[in-house]
Formats: sequence, structure tokens, C-alpha cells
Amino acid sequence: MLSAACRSWQASLVDKKINFPICLKLVETEDSDKRCFYSTSNEMFELDLPEIRGRRCWGSPFGWLVTCGIDLEIRLFNPLSRASLPLPSICTLPSYDKEHWTNRPPEDYCKYYIRKLILTSSPEASGSDCIVVAIYSCVSLALARPGDKTCTPIVGNIQVVDAIYFRGNLYFSRTNGEICVCEDLHGSHPNAVQFSPSPPHDFDRQYVIDLAGDLCVAARGIIPFVYDDCDDDGDDDSDDDNLFDGDDKEYLRTVEFKIFKLDMHTKSWEEIFSLDDHSLFLGNCSTFAVDGYSDCKPNCIYFTDDIFEYYETKTGNTDMGIYDCRNIKLDICRRYCDNEDIDEYLKGLVEDFPNPEDMQHLLLSPFFQHFWIIPYSL
Repeated sequence: MLSAACRSWQASLVDKKINFPICLKLVETEDSDKRCFYSTSNEMFELDLPEIRGRRCWGSPFGWLVTCGIDLEIRLFNPLSRASLPLPSICTLPSYDKEHWTNRPPEDYCKYYIRKLILTSSPEASGSDCIVVAIYSCVSLALARPGDKTCTPIVGNIQVVDAIYFRGNLYFSRTNGEICVCEDLHGSHPNAVQFSPSPPHDFDRQYVIDLAGDLCVAARGIIPFVYDDCDDDGDDDSDDDNLFDGDDKEYLRTVEFKIFKLDMHTKSWEEIFSLDDHSLFLGNCSTFAVDGYSDCKPNCIYFTDDIFEYYETKTGNTDMGIYDCRNIKLDICRRYCDNEDIDEYLKGLVEDFPNPEDMQHLLLSPFFQHFWIIPYSL
């Protein structure tokens, strides 16, 4: 079935009019150039992509990936057309500490220095200002456009966790929940200044989105739990052969989301309790929402694990699924205290995605993260 689906998908690349489903890119198989994608229509596709072997990738709704490799080069790559566009090297990022990183292996630059690369628009769209925003070194921010030789710093120690291009400007979500806007975006000295206070929530993770023309944030409620080495038969699995080493037994579960809409004039927030017909995609990608897209569940949030600190333990890449926003008023994070039966408690609130048990080996990786992408050929 998989091979038939792959042939069908590859053959459809010649048809420029085809609408590809939104896809979750799964982790790569060791020593292979093949990459598996799992669609919202519950089909798996496989593409031979040697161009991104060993490269860390971030997804987007524009058909392109932003990739970073141990060669320290950042590139845009379209997995369908195989088109590639150069971006400035990691070495050109402002405050790049050569002395600190000199004796570290090249893969550490991608693992620890770069937090997220966000694509604001398609480089092929007519009249678009294609910008890649780099969140790096935990607190720093820079931008680049295809063809630039160096990255341009965005002034301000603002500790950004997400960014979006909205109504002709860049807006950033800070770790404390505040929203900043970029002044002098097209000049030589862009500067991030506060635009609005934080919405009223106490969650640790926040994403900024364009929801039907409104600037909104999705706050993600994540709770840590203790990992159990015993499987269902009660046996200790601590010696089982798996992708991960280390003694860290804590893992994270997303249990709740809150959505807030910003009034651009008063700078005040309104909590909303439905996405209506929209579906929201967030995690290791440019955050985006779609309306009425084929095979997507409306009023739902599709999320992946994007807390990198857990990727080198056996618990990384496991916090993913589909959250039904009809449960948004349950206020789970405040009400839930006894976490012994968290999996049972979350049934009906978070749907597993992907679901097939035979795909579990494609869900775990100590380095390469899942991401969402809407594939487009050129």
C-alpha cells in the first residue's frame, strides 16, 4: 500500500494543479536518503531526498523547508521540485561566538545554536517579501532573505519563541508572552519594540498566528510526568534496544490550549473558544492556520514536539497529536493534580496522530524533529 501511494504521489508531481494534503514529516531512517511523510488524510508517502540528509529542517505552509547542516549553511529547499536557494551561513549570525564554538563539533551548531528558522512567505510568490527569521542562541534574533550574504540582526534582547509576517510587518512572541513588532524592517537597522502586553495566561509556550485576518496567539499547556520503564506486561524495558541513551525519565504532555485575539488598536486581548472552521498547525515549523482544507479536522490544533531539550532522551518526539478545541473551556492545567492516569485522562481530549502502531519506529529520534509542511511543486 505504501509503495502504491508513493508511486501515485511521485507521478502527480507532473500535475501542477494537484492539491497535496498537509503532511507531517517523520524522522529519517539511519543511513537512508528516503524521507517519510504522513498526511492528514492518513496516507504515508516516501520521497528520496539526499539533499536534506543529515540536515535539520523546519517546515512551512509554502511548500519550502528551511534547512541547516553541519556545513553551517542555511538553505531553502522544496522537496517536490528539488529547487534550492542559498541563505547566509550560520557563521554570519550576529554575536556568533567563534571562540566559544571553535572546539565543538559542527553538528552542535545546528543542535544547540539555532532554535528555530521561520519562513514568512514563499520565495516564488509574486511581490512577496520572503524573509527567514532566525531565533538562535536562546535570546537572539536575525533575519535574512534569499541571496543575502550576511544575516541582519534585529536589535533588542527580546527572547523570542515565535514570529509571523502579518499585514506587512514582522511580529514576535516573547517568552513572557508579550508581542513585539519590528521597526525599520526593510532598513539596515531593524529594531524590535513592544507592541502589546502578554495575554492573560500562565503557560510556558506561546505561538503567534494569523487567524482569519486577526493576530492571535495559541498558548500551550504542557505538564511534565515521570517516564515509566515498564511496558504493559509489567516487564522492565530499561535495557531494550532503542534510539535513546541517558537516564532522564521525565517526559512532557500537552494537555490544553488557550487562544487569544489581539485588538490591534487598543492592544487588548480577548480569549476565544473556537477556531470555527480553521485548523491550526504548530510546532517545529512556521505556525499557520488553514480554512476548510481537505482532510483536516476543523476547530482542531495539530501539534508536534518542539522542546529540543528532550530530544536527546528517550522521551523526545512523543508529545504530538490533535487537540479538539471544543475542550478548551475545561481548564485542565489548573484542575488536574493527580497525574498517575494521565493517558486515560487525556482520552477524548487529545487524539493520537499519527496513530498506526507500526509507525512508532518513525516517531522517535534523538535529533531530527517532526514538522508540518504543505507541499507545493513549482
